[in-house]
Amino acid sequence: MGFAGNLKTVSLPDVFQLIVSSKKTGMLSISRDEARRDIYFRDGLLVYASSNSREDLFGNLLLKKGRISKAELDEILNTENEGKKIGALLVEKKLFSKEEIFECLKMQIEEIVYALFGWKDGKFELTEGKAPPASVIQTELNPMNMIMEGMRRIDEWEELKKILPPDDAFLEIVPEPAMKSEEMNLSRSEFMVLALIGAGKTLQKIVEESFLDQFLTCKSIANLLNMGLLKIGKHVAVDKTAEVEQKALIELLANVYIGNLIFIFSNLKEKLGAKGERVIYETFEENRMFYPVLNQIFSGRDGQVKLDLFVELYKRLPEEARIWRLVSNFNSLMNDYLIAVQKNLGNKIYRRVLSEIKINIQNTINRNRQIAMKYGLEEEFSRALRDR
Repeated sequence: MGFAGNLKTVSLPDVFQLIVSSKKTGMLSISRDEARRDIYFRDGLLVYASSNSREDLFGNLLLKKGRISKAELDEILNTENEGKKIGALLVEKKLFSKEEIFECLKMQIEEIVYALFGWKDGKFELTEGKAPPASVIQTELNPMNMIMEGMRRIDEWEELKKILPPDDAFLEIVPEPAMKSEEMNLSRSEFMVLALIGAGKTLQKIVEESFLDQFLTCKSIANLLNMGLLKIGKHVAVDKTAEVEQKALIELLANVYIGNLIFIFSNLKEKLGAKGERVIYETFEENRMFYPVLNQIFSGRDGQVKLDLFVELYKRLPEEARIWRLVSNFNSLMNDYLIAVQKNLGNKIYRRVLSEIKINIQNTINRNRQIAMKYGLEEEFSRALRDR
């Protein structure tokens, strides 16, 4: 038998506990204003959740987490999919394995549910016996574990509110923090958030750009404020001069290509040793005719791209063609090395390397969205990986 009520009088943990204790099967719908979340249970276990919020859509979640590029998502969404879910299409396109999709779906379900613990009011109704759509992938999560994590987040949110500035406050990095570098022990989340801090960015803007969920982003900001690594600053107009823009563009190109080439080379050297160094050298020598621009700055023998030479080359190339020539040459180079990884290290390592590169590229684009959009670089970057 189903039931209904309001979160003002019955808390979400109490609703979950009732479903678990009676091993209910069905759909719990929770709505507030225009927002709606549907949570499905089977014998008291949470098996699926959906939301009508755009930010909770599976594709947007993957995009925000940096697991897929905007170009790849658009291509999937524009595909004639014959009713297939986006997860199935991603597997079909070999952008994700089934295991990766399953883990991402679990993450999506958790984020939908954890967000509900912040709701102080809202109508709920359990429709007993109602199952999830047949086309979705189901999992099994223990609601009691989610209750404990949700309650912990509620308590921690109250403490975070005492530390965090208003949403429209500008944050900036402290140039000379009192804490010594050897005393700093930053988590991965704190490093990721620190990388988002820039001139003219508010707390709200940083949360929107973060690949982490709102709770973890705000927790990291609070920790960085407490450590004296961040401070509340004044609004600083972003310098949009040509010189600053060109510097940002060079850094974007270098981060995408040089950073990912170093990652590819480290895998070849780590797995193959001296043979890996030969693979790096021979791959470049056999194909160097396809990237003539890079002959001056890249040495296949030691697998190094000299950053200072890269900057010099960028400035030396004709302005009207420099981006196209660099991107086309680097795309060819990276594609050849990915082929070498697949050939010498096998499909499993190749897929992992390719996945990491896609994540790195999307993260870099997200941090430099304005420049990437102005020069159409997201489409150009994805071109090198589209057929892989």
